[in-house]
Amino acid sequence: MTRLIILTPATLYQEAWRALLSTQLGIEVVDTASQPQELHQLGPLNQLPTTILIDLAAPDPAIAHQFKEIAPTSGLLFLVDKYDLTEMVALLQADAAGCLIRDATVADLVRGIIAAGRGEIVLPPEWATKALVALARGEVGWERSSLNTLTDREQDVLRLLAQGMTNKDIAQSLFLSVRTIEAHLRNIYGKLSVASRTEAVLWAVQHGYSP
Repeated sequence: MTRLIILTPATLYQEAWRALLSTQLGIEVVDTASQPQELHQLGPLNQLPTTILIDLAAPDPAIAHQFKEIAPTSGLLFLVDKYDLTEMVALLQADAAGCLIRDATVADLVRGIIAAGRGEIVLPPEWATKALVALARGEVGWERSSLNTLTDREQDVLRLLAQGMTNKDIAQSLFLSVRTIEAHLRNIYGKLSVASRTEAVLWAVQHGYSP
């Protein structure tokens, strides 16, 4: 039996994944989480095969590093929108088990979850050899900043956020509604894999957005 923890920020997504995967043979869904820090509350994770299914807006290798510090023996399986060799190499370099496209079948997902829990690499066969060869050659993985996934408007919002502005101030500065700013912030949080305004500001400061 492979124990499964599901990481995705949205509560509805958490419950949807739980409902789908709880019925699959060989898998026991033990909990869901919205951020890596919540794993500290789940108790020991090293006694049985455990997979962490990571469903985020963008597959960030930094998240894999965080999980490996908390649950070093767990297999990390990322969901991705498309297969990209550079992304795959970066995830493997970060000790993830691999990734699976969102268009995969439920059967493929179940097999991937069980394989990741056993410490196996989870990649489509046509990509696995390429990724492992690139990894063996020491080719650089996915080093692009999360900044590259933000739209120009989201970057504007993040820059003003780092200056300490409120949502209302940002809205007035960009001639947008407060509701639109809130939507941009939700997108930013997802893309940066942060859970709060404070974490977003910290990320912005670390990446040169502070005045």
